[in-house]
This record gives sequence, C-alpha cells and structure tokens, in this order.
Amino acid sequence: MIGTTHDRHDVCALLLAGGQGRRMGGQDKGLLNLGGYPLVIHALEKIRSQVTEILLSANRNHALYRSWGFSVIADEEDYLGAGPLSGLHTGLTHATSSLILSLPCDSPFFPDTLLPRLSQALSTQDAEIAFPVSGGCSHHAFLLCRTHLKDSLKKYLDGGQHRVLGWVKTHRHVAVSFPNSEDFFNVNTPDELAKAEIHYDEIS
Repeated sequence: MIGTTHDRHDVCALLLAGGQGRRMGGQDKGLLNLGGYPLVIHALEKIRSQVTEILLSANRNHALYRSWGFSVIADEEDYLGAGPLSGLHTGLTHATSSLILSLPCDSPFFPDTLLPRLSQALSTQDAEIAFPVSGGCSHHAFLLCRTHLKDSLKKYLDGGQHRVLGWVKTHRHVAVSFPNSEDFFNVNTPDELAKAEIHYDEIS
C-alpha cells in the first residue's frame, strides 16, 4: 500500500477506531485484517501523504496503536457511547490544524480524491462542514470540518444529542457527490468483512 500524490492540506486526519464493534463480537475493528493489514493501516496509508497531522481515536489497545506510530486519543468519559461525535469532539480538542477530516477505520475503500474534493467544496461554498454523498446516501462519518466548531459540538453533546446529521445541520454545510457507492462500503459484520476481502482482491 502506498500513499496518494495529492498536495498536503492543512488538515488533521482523525481515524475513528473507538467503537465497540458489537456486530463483530466486540472486536476492535481497527485491528481486523484485510489483505494482510489491519483496517486502520489501510486508512492511514491512503491519507497520510495528504495531511499535516494524524490522530487516532481509540478506547482500547492504545499500546499497540502507539507501537505503530499513532498519536492516540481516547474519548472523554462524559461522552463515552456517544458514537462518532465523541471521537470527533476529542479530535477537535487536540487538533492543531485549521481543519479536521474524520475517517472511520471500517471504511477502507474511500477514494483518494475525498479530501481534495471536500476541501474545495468547503472553500468555494463558504461552508463549515463538508461530507460525501453517493447513491442517494449521505456518509456522515466522513466529515471535513473547521476546528473552531469544537465548542459547538461540546454544547451539542452536553445536551444529550448524539446524531451526526443533527449537529451538521446546525452549521453551514455542503454535500459533495461521489460516483461510486462502493468507495464508502463499511465493515460492520463478519459477512461484510468477507465481502471486503473479495473487493480488495478485485482492486489490488
């Protein structure tokens, strides 16, 4: 696996690996093997050449992740169980870049053009948040947002709200269309992991 050749952006890539993996029998999905590599490594290798900063949101196996060179951050105790927004909140708190891109570790096929296209849309539309859509579906786990939104997200979570789209709609946002829905395929079950293996073999 190699990184892409796009110019670097002043962006923190936030790899989300903090879920409980219930439909995977409680396994840490970031460590699941796909094509000989853990899922989280697929995301890392695809995005690392495009960004200036990388954080990994994880709530277990910190020592192992750090041994691979990750800067690991954990969800704050008050927001455990709040889903992707919990990881995003922690990422916004730690990021030093002006933008943050959240990437779920269980979606290893996201396109190389994801960040450049979201970044362009954010700029040209004067938006605060951009996310991809494909095949009539919005993929809200992939968010490019301005890091000054951390206080807004904290207030949203403190109000007991956890829905990603609910928070997104409180800000200027733009949906960016991508042609291939398979690029955003995510692995939640053993059957989906098997399908991902087949797809990985087809495109490798």
